[in-house]
Amino acid sequence: MGDIADFEDWDLIIEDIHNQKCIVIVGPDILEYEGFDSFFGAVSNELKENKYISQSFVEEQLFQIKISNPIRAKAEKNDGIRHIGKAMQRVIEQNQAKLDAIALLLKKLPSELILSLMPEEATFSRILENPVRYYHKNKTSEKEVLPQFSSESPTMYNLLGVLSQPESLVFTYDDLFEYIFSILGDNRLPQALQIALKNAERFIFLGVNFNKWYMHLLLKLLASDKNVLAIDAQIPEASRTFIMSRLSLEMMDCTPIAFLEKLASTYEKSSKKQEEITPQKPVEVKPVIAKNDPVRVFLSYAHVDEEFKKELLINLSPLIKQVKEIEIWEDRQITAGTEWETAIKSQLAQSELLICLVSKNYLNSSYCESEISTAITQQKYVLPILLKSCAWMDFPFIATRQVVPRDNKSIASFKDQDEAYQSVYEEVKRLVTLIKSERAI
Repeated sequence: MGDIADFEDWDLIIEDIHNQKCIVIVGPDILEYEGFDSFFGAVSNELKENKYISQSFVEEQLFQIKISNPIRAKAEKNDGIRHIGKAMQRVIEQNQAKLDAIALLLKKLPSELILSLMPEEATFSRILENPVRYYHKNKTSEKEVLPQFSSESPTMYNLLGVLSQPESLVFTYDDLFEYIFSILGDNRLPQALQIALKNAERFIFLGVNFNKWYMHLLLKLLASDKNVLAIDAQIPEASRTFIMSRLSLEMMDCTPIAFLEKLASTYEKSSKKQEEITPQKPVEVKPVIAKNDPVRVFLSYAHVDEEFKKELLINLSPLIKQVKEIEIWEDRQITAGTEWETAIKSQLAQSELLICLVSKNYLNSSYCESEISTAITQQKYVLPILLKSCAWMDFPFIATRQVVPRDNKSIASFKDQDEAYQSVYEEVKRLVTLIKSERAI
């Protein structure tokens, strides 16, 4: 357990934030609620005379909805959920000024992604200037597409739902178990979010009560084997000892708001100092893509699969040379003397579609994995083409995409290779049409 005055890692945290390697998780107890120990204590007080609530479990941050008529069980549960949501909204409105201050402090930090365990969304959407995204325990996230993460307009992702969608929230024990089965089962978090969590090296929990078994599970899911700092001065000493002996985290003995103020102040001083010694770089202007311009394709492959690549380009030549529907870039086009990593990052950023040639060689390449994970994080279309049989289904970045040729057949498995490449051609053509249709006019 540390004290804010003795904390020595401010510079490391600032560096991790700059490099998008640090994720801040905001809990409901990031605020101090006058007269109550916690957010749920204040909400429970709002519901103490409510006919729909039979019991409040403040320590567990859950409620039990009273069902008086089994025939109307669903209707009574829905009404109870709505009453809980309204009580939460009242507590938030009573503390609106404090919440605004928190959101403004978060905006000062150059974070691309902020996670939330607090059901509020309106304040964060207004001040962060970006709609709050959220996980819904009863809906699959396979089709959920997050916006491209940007430090200028941070994405806040609420892991436990939002008030505007009461059915998404985790209010009761039933909700909690549905949530756990969902997040560990088929309805996993969006792919871009999983990648951000994987790439992060540091997590800072502000106002999150770890004195609950399911919060231990969530910590393991989000930040296993990472540098974890928990800020909460309200957890009793005995509980802290128990938590820290079971979980790999460091606790700081200060209020979340005090830590956030110090972090924002340290970052501001660091930025000013950096501006004094660093010449101003010209603003990079991204080229405007007209609706009928060729789709920019980034080709990701292992060099040992060069022959497959050449055959693919021959089969895609009508789209490249005749109708000029696509422009393909590959790393063989890097000119001598060019810094290759910079060139790859630049071309990947400008691309609209990443085509990856999947084989055991590709799966064994860490740089190929980096290219595909970057493309997914940037919300680009990704088309895996299966060259030969390999363990591609064990790679989530690929397994969650539609692989071609379809039916999990590899190109090498076709007796007629022309038939295989023709099926790939049709899939690329269809995807190019889709990408063009989604462009701004």
